[in-house]
Order: sequence, then structure tokens, then C-alpha cells
Amino acid sequence: MRLLILTSRPDCLGENDVPISNAFRRFGWEVVFGEITAIGSDDYRYFTRGVQVPASGEPYQLGSAAQGTRGLYFFDECQLVWVNSGGPPSVARDVWQMLWLASQHTPFVNSIEGTLFLETKHALGNLVPKENRAFAYASNDFSLLWERYRQSPDVWWVAKPPNAYCGQNVFLLPPNGPNVRTILQCLTGNADAQSQFGGLAEREDLVTESQYGYGLGGFKAEYAILQHFIPEVGQGEKRVIVACGQAVAWHGRKGSPDDHRSNIAQGAKPIPVDLHPAEIELAELIGRKLMKYGINFVGVDMAYPYIIELNLTNPGGLYDAQLASGIDRSGRVAELIISRFQEHGDS
Repeated sequence: MRLLILTSRPDCLGENDVPISNAFRRFGWEVVFGEITAIGSDDYRYFTRGVQVPASGEPYQLGSAAQGTRGLYFFDECQLVWVNSGGPPSVARDVWQMLWLASQHTPFVNSIEGTLFLETKHALGNLVPKENRAFAYASNDFSLLWERYRQSPDVWWVAKPPNAYCGQNVFLLPPNGPNVRTILQCLTGNADAQSQFGGLAEREDLVTESQYGYGLGGFKAEYAILQHFIPEVGQGEKRVIVACGQAVAWHGRKGSPDDHRSNIAQGAKPIPVDLHPAEIELAELIGRKLMKYGINFVGVDMAYPYIIELNLTNPGGLYDAQLASGIDRSGRVAELIISRFQEHGDS
């Protein structure tokens, strides 16, 4: 049996590459680390450049270089594909298109269509019960977001892009904040400030007439999410790894005192925590819903009773949970994934 793990750098294995590959190798699987940026096709058979590592041998560590047989590996010669990285912007569209086509013939741990359409903050309303998500407003029109903020003068908000990761461009907006207008303009692409006519009252007719033509610079607006701030975040977030609908690993995140974000990428530290029955039930409910869309591995961020975010492509958590607790849960993940896809293949 062969598992193809698609990653950004086989010469520097990441936090999911390492535990997942080690676990599958312990189960006797061959593992190929393929480059996400090197996908191609040979008469519409899809392949990637990669390294096949032996099932036996020393386990890999974070940052290890994959050692083994280098070559081109075809997707349809693998029994399972695990996507641990997205393609960079210059090739992302082609990469996702070819991955979807390859997935029509080879099983993927997380479906391409599920990953593309559900790994976004827009999707929380489709997957999370209303009582477990904060109110959110999405638009690429600065004036609409600004008006929504001004309508609730006593509310704290969080503003962020719907498709950013690792805490990038996440802003805490206090009531009557002096920089809120600027922040919302920035998140929506400064489109309102890019009119060739400016904002003077005597030019409003010209602005109105030209707003759908976008001007010489083209369409500049970007989407932003304006979301009620969740006070429970101050007590700490938890990352829960759910595999095939089961919560298998978790850790807390202790943020810096000078930052409202608790992302590991922003300097937060993983800490050991307990997961209470209600938290397990909620995480597994989300996991089961995602399985209907072909998603079998997810990192759920929660500050109970709220779900903060869902992470489908390379969600950190297995490695950090082991750092925090000293317990390696990767074997359980591999066991669940193997069992599910063996059942799928037999049916």
C-alpha cells in the first residue's frame, strides 16, 4: 500500500508530514513525499516529482529531509493521497484543477471540492450550529462594513479576511476605535480610496456612474469578515484534531500578553488541556458533518461554546499536541483513516 503525501518541501518536512508519515510507515505502508508545485500529466495521467521513503528505517523529525528513491510518481499508482499544502498563487488554480481530476480515480483523505469550498470562514454558517458561532457579516464593500460597525457602538468586533491563515490580518476592533475606518478600508482593498474622481460631493455623480466600470485600475475590492468578538477567547482557545469524526488529539494555546491572537504561527505556545465531554461532542459533530463532504481530517479551533475556525489543509495539531502532552496520537489517526478507506474500497 502506498500513501502519497503532497507537501511544499520534501527536503524540510512539516508538522503533519512527520507524524502522519511515521504512523503509516509503522503500519507497513510505503510513503511518497510529492511536491505540490511539481504536479503534471502524461496523456492525462497525473503525477508529481517526489521521494519514496522506505517503510522501515528511523522515524522522521520536524525539518528532516525525505531520504529515498527520487522520481516521478503517478497518483493512480497510490492507494491514498493526503494534501498537506496548497499551491502558491501563480499555479494554485492549475494545481487544484489537476488534483480534482486525479481524485476521480484515486482516493484523497480530504476531498478537493470539500477543501476548496469549506476551508473558508464563509463556511461556518453551513457547518456550525448557530448557537456555536459568532455573528458575522461579510462584504467587499467598505461602506457596508463601516455602517454595520457604527450601528453597534458598544460592541467589540474582529475583522479579518475570509481566506487567510495563521492569524494573518486579524484585527480587534474596540467601540469607537480611532483606526477602525482605516482597517476596514485596508481589508476591503482600499477600493473606496482608489476612485479616479476622489470623494468630493460635487463629484458624486461621476463616482456613481463609474463604479461598475472599475476605472483604469480594474476591480480592487477584497472581501472581509466582520465578526462579533468572543470573550471566551480570553480564556484560551483549543485546537482539536478530528479524524473520521472522532476527536483524537488536542491542545490549548497560550498567546502572548501583547497580542489578541492565539495562533502558534504568531508566537502562542501549545499547552496541555483537558477536553470536556461537551467539547468532544461539538468537535465530533462538526467532524461528522464534514465527512459528508469528503473531509476526514480537520483541525477545529474552539473557545467553547464557540467554534472559531476550521482548518482542512495541513491543520497543525498532531505535532503540537504531542509537544504539550507527551502523547503521540498519530497512530490512532492512521488507524482510523486506513480503516475508513479500506471499507470504502471494499464497498
